[in-house]
Amino acid sequence: MEVGFLVIRRDLNQRKSKGNCDVKPPSPRALTLAILLAALGFVSATFGQENRSPAAKPNIVHIVADDLGWKDVGFNGCTDIKTPNLDSLAASGATFRQFYVQPMCTPTRAALMTGRYPFRYGLQTAVIPSVSAYGLDTTEWLMPQCLKEAGYKTAIIGKWHLGHADKKYWPRQRGFDYQYGAMIGELDYFTHDEEGVLDWFRDNEPVREEGYTTTLIGKDAARLIEEHDASTPLYLYLAFNAPHTPYQAPKEYIDRYPDIEDPTRRTYAGMVACLDDEIGRVIAALDKRKMRENTLILFHSDNGGT
Repeated sequence: MEVGFLVIRRDLNQRKSKGNCDVKPPSPRALTLAILLAALGFVSATFGQENRSPAAKPNIVHIVADDLGWKDVGFNGCTDIKTPNLDSLAASGATFRQFYVQPMCTPTRAALMTGRYPFRYGLQTAVIPSVSAYGLDTTEWLMPQCLKEAGYKTAIIGKWHLGHADKKYWPRQRGFDYQYGAMIGELDYFTHDEEGVLDWFRDNEPVREEGYTTTLIGKDAARLIEEHDASTPLYLYLAFNAPHTPYQAPKEYIDRYPDIEDPTRRTYAGMVACLDDEIGRVIAALDKRKMRENTLILFHSDNGGT
């Protein structure tokens, strides 16, 4: 069975990207409970059934965009940016129209990983800056740890932003079997530097490589899916950093939007177009491996347009 939950999470501070609509105060809990309840309910109480085949548990591909405006996708009425892959997923799945989020990156991601309000562990006020030494409290039990106990292969590809100064905060130490991407919040899309320091890792080791960040993330996710042992259920947390600042995109993507006069908006549109293409690449990999029929796909943004 194919299951698609498509979510654009609207910002509780009523911020707007150009063309975005106003929003309302947040409802309790974040996406964590929705993922766990949907996945665990879908497999009929997997945790309590020792004789259940691992292949019967659904794969979970959890896609997060970064600072994507609510109305910057076609299925929410955007007219100047084309998002055919996301539109197709939305048309074939379920879209949550009242699903709310914290106003900044770190609080949302912390709530997502823990299923608890960020104020309960001191991450409610802002993002974790590059100069900070703190991170998500290591006494918190995270979703990848829970799913790993349930027999899942767990992977994070993309942005973490829940602690970087000490390795005890890093994804590989928090329940993820595989990690690829950035530890901090904002990096150059081409050099992969944060304030002049490389912020690009694979399994805790720094990686210096060429390529546009969004494309690298999408390609690695597709590779992971294509190489995955289908006898083990997969949880892939696919956290793109697009379209977060700095506004940078390959020329071929910017050139798709000659009719957008504002140069910043034109670059932003190119970033979203690349994001959509890479999501399409990931879905194609699921189809190629014949994994999509048993995969729960979720999509949302970490907060509204900035």
